[in-house]
Order: sequence, then C-alpha cells, then structure tokens
Amino acid sequence: MVHVTVTLKETFLLLSILWACITSSLALASAPSLSTAGSRNDIGKTETRLHSSPGFGDIDSQSTKKKTAVVVGGGPGGLAAALVLSNIQAQGTKAHGDVGDENGSFFDRVIVLDEAQKESYDPTRAYFFNINRRGQKFTDAFGIDLSKRGTAVQEFARQNVPSDPNEVFDAQSPFRRPMSEEEKENMGTMYWIPRHELVELITDEINAKNRKNANDIRAEIQFLRGSRCEYIEPTENGLVKIVIADDQSTEVNEKHNYLVADFVVGADGISSNVRRSLEDGRFDPQQWSNAKRPSKRFGLKQYTSPSTGLRIKGLRVSPDFAIPKGGTGSDRTEDIPIDFRYNYGLSSALNGPTNRLPLVILPQKDPYSISARPVNICTEPNHDIWDPNKIRTDDGGKSAKAYFEKAHPRYDWNKVVTEEEWEIFASTKGSRFPPCQYSPSMYVSSKKAEAGVVLVGDALHTFPPDLGQGVNAAFCDAMLLGKSFEEAASSAISTDGEISSFVPEALKSYEATNGPESRALIALARCGAPFQYDQSSILNRFRKTFWAANLALRLLLNKVTFGLSPKPAVLLMMDPTISFRRVMKKANTLTAMLWSSVLMIVLSLVKSRFSL
Repeated sequence: MVHVTVTLKETFLLLSILWACITSSLALASAPSLSTAGSRNDIGKTETRLHSSPGFGDIDSQSTKKKTAVVVGGGPGGLAAALVLSNIQAQGTKAHGDVGDENGSFFDRVIVLDEAQKESYDPTRAYFFNINRRGQKFTDAFGIDLSKRGTAVQEFARQNVPSDPNEVFDAQSPFRRPMSEEEKENMGTMYWIPRHELVELITDEINAKNRKNANDIRAEIQFLRGSRCEYIEPTENGLVKIVIADDQSTEVNEKHNYLVADFVVGADGISSNVRRSLEDGRFDPQQWSNAKRPSKRFGLKQYTSPSTGLRIKGLRVSPDFAIPKGGTGSDRTEDIPIDFRYNYGLSSALNGPTNRLPLVILPQKDPYSISARPVNICTEPNHDIWDPNKIRTDDGGKSAKAYFEKAHPRYDWNKVVTEEEWEIFASTKGSRFPPCQYSPSMYVSSKKAEAGVVLVGDALHTFPPDLGQGVNAAFCDAMLLGKSFEEAASSAISTDGEISSFVPEALKSYEATNGPESRALIALARCGAPFQYDQSSILNRFRKTFWAANLALRLLLNKVTFGLSPKPAVLLMMDPTISFRRVMKKANTLTAMLWSSVLMIVLSLVKSRFSL
C-alpha cells in the first residue's frame, strides 16, 4: 500500500511563496526629442516625417526603399520588440542577438516612442520583476547579463518575521518549498531585478548594437523621448501615421508631431492608444486585412480574479534596513542584515479585516543604487491605509508613521524611513491590480504596402502580478514576433531567389500561435495564485479555503498516481518547456474528470436510494 500525505504545511508553503512583483506607476511626460540611446536632439518642427519612402519596393539589400518601424512604448517589452525588429534581415530574419549579414536590415531604422523623458528610479513605484526561464530566452538571445543588476535565486525561500518584538526572529530557518530535482532543473535560475535597472540593461545592449552598427547598413534604434502617442491611423498609400501629443505645449490639442511608419508595434501598456485606435475602426477593412468588426476584434475581453482591484503602494526604507533579533535576552536589539537571496514577509501586529498590514521585501542586489530598499504594500480597497481620515495627506506623513508603529512595533520607524519619505508615501495614491484581460486579435496588415500594426505585452494581455509572468510574457511576445518573421520570410523565397510579400503572413502566423497562448495565460492568471496577498474579507477567506482544498487535492492525486495526474497549473507553469496552452489543457482535463467523478458518485447515491 502506498502511503501518501499532503500536509497543511505543504499547502501553506504554496500559498506563501508565490509572491510576485507588486507595482504602481506614475507617468512622466516632458519635451519630445529624437535620439539614439545615448544622446538627445530636439525635433525642431511641428510636423516630422521620418518615413524614408512612401512606397514599398523590393526587399533586396541594395534597395533605397527601406522601412521605418516604430515601437510605441519604452518599457522592457517595447525595448525587446525594438531589438527583435532591428535584427530582421533583408532576406530573412534573425530573432537572436548574433545577427547580420551582407544583405543588411529589413528596417532602415527602429524608433522607440517613449512617454518618459528618461528611464530612472521613481520613488513612487515599487517595480520589481522576476525574470524566469521563459523571459530569459530573450535576454540570453541578446547577451543581456541579468546577473549584473539582478539577484539570482534557485529556490522559493522566504523569511517570515514575527511582528511581536518579544519573539525571536530566527534567520537560520527560512521557509522553503520542497522541490524535486526535476522541479529545480525546470525552474533553473530566476532573477529579481528593479524595473529601471532592467530597462538600463536592455538600453546598454541597444547602445552597444548602435555602436557596432555605426559603419554598416544594419538598423539603428533611435529614441523619441518625452512624447505620447495619441492615436494611429492609416495613410492613403497604406502606411501608418502615429500622431504624437507634445505635453510641453500649452495647446496640447492643437500642436502635434507625427511619424509615418511601415510597421508599428503597440507596446504602450494597459491603456494602449495603439490598441484603442484599432478598436475605434480607423483602419478600413477594404484596405487592411484583419480589420473587420474592430470593436469585437480589438475590444478587450475582461475577467476578474480574486486579486483584481487590490490596491498597492510602495514605501522606501533605508538601504541599511535590518531585522531586529527581538526576544527578551540581552541581544534583543541586535540587527540581522537582510539576505538578498530571500523574500521577507513582515507580519502585522494588527489583524483586523481592515487594518492588517503585512509587508513584503523582495530580493534586491544593490539597494544603495537607489539609496533605498522598497517595501511592498498590497491590501483590499477598504483597508484603513486608503482612508484619508486615518492616513492623512496634509500632516507631513505623521499619521502614516503612527499607523506603521502600531502595525509593526518591532522596528524603529524614525530611523529606517525619512520624514520626506513619510510625506511622499502619505500623498501617493498608489495603483490597483488590473482585471485579467486580452485583445482577441493582435494585428492589422496593409493590402497596399508591406506594412502593419501589431500588439505585444500589456497592450495585448494584462493581469495581476500573481504569477510573476507579465514581463516574461512580453519578452515571449517579442521573440515570437521575430520567429514569425523568420518563418514567413523563409517560406516567401521562391526557387529563383525572388521574395514575395511576407509581412501579412508573419503577422497572421504570430496571431495564430500567440492567440491561444494569451487566452491560456489569462485563464491561468485567474486561478493560479490569486490569494497570496492575505485578503482578509470573509468572502475571500471562504474562497481561499476552497482554492487551497483544490490545490491540495491535485497535489495528492499527482502523488497517488505517480505523476499520471498532472500537478496544479501554478506548478506546471514553472517548466518553461510547457506552453501555457498545454498547462491549461492538462488542468482543464483533470477538472473535467473530477467533476465527472463527482457526478457519477451523486448519480450512484441517488440510484441506490431509490432502489431501496
């Protein structure tokens, strides 16, 4: 007889260690400039036409009619797409870092349109990304060394710090989830990295690429900073016009710059104006493929999860922040330094449904680079911390500090947080977790020219950060876009060496492959790990109990059947060789079998009752 146990501790481990990067955002806007990654020059004219040629000629390397690609959005996903596009070759594509041949680039230039004037650390943000092996397919391909700025972790480990200062903090016993050797191999090394440092790493690679390509005919990546895309629309000759608002003008609605491009990538986030332009029906279906019924194709499909709507905010503590040992001994005031390999969960002394305030510190390699260590705060919308009568915005942060002193008496908040930071924290509104949403369609392509528009990253699919897959999914989108170009270009080469139009086929292939993945990812985000934020409402506690029971049952079945029954989806996704579509297929198959078993049991009971 096989003896199998699934302990409450094991289930609690799964609930505790799936902490994802909690983020909030503050948009920055300033004067527009067109530059390479290392320099900045003013546009100089109200109307700027950057497209090198109104038409499309042969994609032979000697043609003067090369193309302009514009990436709307300068975040990690947009920069990844820019690197991929710059590597598309005139006779085929290369979606990897080591590229280039005598044929030159398919695109003459790739322009990144970025609303922020420059990428830097913003004290109101708490952006941390976990780059797993899915996302590392991009960084590895382009030689981006995450270890330079990121913290490498090879296990799920967490230090739980008691709130009571009289209780000793045992730093020698971090909370670890048991993992098999196969699971460890599948997970590999993950990297925690602040958003601005990830952007800097990718920008460094762009700078290096531009220097390397300065004397050849390959595409240069340029930046148009401090500008916001208001909308896109088609031109008469089948290209794409990107209308840009100048936020430095006092007449924002009257003064515009614009670009004309052959290819536009919408990487402009959850409120994507590129996607909205497609949804608004600006592209005539007679002239553009995949543009029929635009509101249905590009209107977002939205679903809620238990973490949708949770409010988030960041607090900056001293980079020297340490955990007091506590207890009643003579060494109770001894400070235990933060070990950057671990997540830290700081328990709350307040435990009511609206005042419980657990804090999270994510692994950070060098807190001195930003002179702070960000602490993440995530609560339900009705929490006291969002009540202006309890956390005042007009008292210089005094009420915020007093609240933290009650919730976390172990720490000397006068030492670890500056008065200026308390004021910033109190006045910051924070952000909310989005719904799980995606655009059913991903592109339009021109029937007149070799041109198109495509969506990637948060412009295509958005969900709460429960699974830590947001930036990884954006990197996968970019890589898949490059692969689609590569395959379409290869199949477009005829036996006599002539190359037919392949951009529409590339975009069609991208959607055919990425569509099912996006839908599966959204389904996974709804059920994967939505209760990790200690939601304290009665309804969410009730739902969490059933979710934990379902998780424990699937773990039990996996062990009883020696792996024939699949693991829970949240564990299956850690294997980068398994697509999200396959993960959800396995999970849904088991769900159907479980419900069928329940139905059969109920029918058997009913039958036996009536037979009596």
